[in-house]
Amino acid sequence: MKKDIKSWRSCLPQDTTKIALELSKTLQPGDILLLEGDLGSGKTFLVQEICKMWLVREAVTSPTFTLMHHYYGHHAVNHLDLYRIENRAELIQLGWEDALFSDAISFVEWPQLLEGQLTEYYKISISFAENYRNFLFVKHNTSL
Repeated sequence: MKKDIKSWRSCLPQDTTKIALELSKTLQPGDILLLEGDLGSGKTFLVQEICKMWLVREAVTSPTFTLMHHYYGHHAVNHLDLYRIENRAELIQLGWEDALFSDAISFVEWPQLLEGQLTEYYKISISFAENYRNFLFVKHNTSL
């Protein structure tokens, strides 16, 4: 079951920061947020802004090459980037279950291989339009 929760339009980085503020108040320990969008759509920027609001002191960067980063602030955060993961066997080797089924709030960029393994999660899809980005925030619960 999928439920559209909210959509936004962002024309400026400040608009995306406002979206991050709203999401920072919504997400709770144990939640998983999948981030879908083309390269350069703002997935990592959104995670960075949310982490700032949770007082993460470390520099939040894309885990494209390390695959997973862990941060600590108001909440424990896992940030995964599965762009370079090519198959399910590589996904299993990553140890994603330990990270995602914890008390941390987990962000997953390029989640296509993982999405079918989850029963409950949030998803934000970011798409480009003429001179703005559309953000669609959805809650999924397949266990119902």
